[in-house]
Amino acid sequence: MPVEMKVIRIDNIAYHVPADWNEMTRQQVIALSGIVRKAELTFVEMQLKFLLLCISGHVKSSPGSGLFVIKTKKARHILFVDELASILTVFDWLFIEVDGSRELTSTLTVNHFKKVRCGRHVLYGPNDALDNITYDEFVWLQTWHSQIDSNPAALDELINVVYKTRKGKSRLKSLRRMPQEIKTGILWLYLGTLRLLEYRFPRVFSGSGSGDANVFDNQQRIIDVLSHGDVTKKMEVRSSLLYDALYSMEMAAIRSEELEKQIKK
Repeated sequence: MPVEMKVIRIDNIAYHVPADWNEMTRQQVIALSGIVRKAELTFVEMQLKFLLLCISGHVKSSPGSGLFVIKTKKARHILFVDELASILTVFDWLFIEVDGSRELTSTLTVNHFKKVRCGRHVLYGPNDALDNITYDEFVWLQTWHSQIDSNPAALDELINVVYKTRKGKSRLKSLRRMPQEIKTGILWLYLGTLRLLEYRFPRVFSGSGSGDANVFDNQQRIIDVLSHGDVTKKMEVRSSLLYDALYSMEMAAIRSEELEKQIKK
């Protein structure tokens, strides 16, 4: 199915742009990754570069102070700064406000990279929203993600958890040949899905931390609860599908809350 886009008008000329992360095309995800990887940019500069990408335009020399000239295949637009700023708000969904500043925050759950060639190997990735991975794979995704800022190899290790050959074999060395923009797109898929899971299963993720120890301890706690403390059942929990395990944990938490309420009465 074609991706639905939002229509914006500049000087009454219609342009189609994505209205959220999941309306971006594969090419737009890759291009946005390239924009983000460049020298430090403000959120407004990111929005402008992404706008130009989406409308196949570029900025020409300014005809005067406070004016911008944007040239596209359809037209030539002369815009005041406030007019351009108003247009750029169409991409506010790329960011959230954190401590007074805006940070790029993925809500991507569509996997545009289900099949990726790395050197002489073809690797196959997970479904949209990671709905076919196991709970054990999710534990390792969280573990490697918690190390990304301190361990240069952590992103490749994260991708290696869910990207395999057709026969299910790992090819960690081949991942070094995967374009960095695609690696970033896969990371955005994980982060966007994590936000979705936190929304759908709030009790499971309440109180989870970002540090290595917190991630490990939280996952071990969840596995212990799901296996009812039975060591022989922990591997069964680990091998279960992610959404099945999280649903079971969420329902267990709900039952526990209801029991506590009854005891307090």
